[in-house]
Amino acid sequence: MGKGIAFLSFAFGVAMCAAALGVLSADYLVFEAPRGVVGSAGGVLIVVGLTVLARDHRGSDVIAAILLLAFSGITGWLTFYGPEGVIEGGLSFIPSSVRDALSRLMFGLGVVACGGMAYLGLRRLLG
Repeated sequence: MGKGIAFLSFAFGVAMCAAALGVLSADYLVFEAPRGVVGSAGGVLIVVGLTVLARDHRGSDVIAAILLLAFSGITGWLTFYGPEGVIEGGLSFIPSSVRDALSRLMFGLGVVACGGMAYLGLRRLLG
């Protein structure tokens, strides 16, 4: 089961990276995000596949820390550089300006949490 999940992660990650680089045409994979974000998400999926394959090894801690830092980087981009109104959803009775600020705050807390977990994992690994 784990190898199947790793293979799917690799396949989708390579497809997303190829779409971000323009190797695959837009007919195959259609995304509404910038190419850099799509490529980063594809790289994260490849790292997920590596994490699944490397579990129960010492290297899996390093790969998991890299995965957490990648999540933190993508979410940080969305928090600080995402255009206005890029985060949709939420409760309809909250005004859109408050909803946008609140969602950016929540994404920012996710950046801090992922960065903190990566720091603790690397600290435990390095001594």
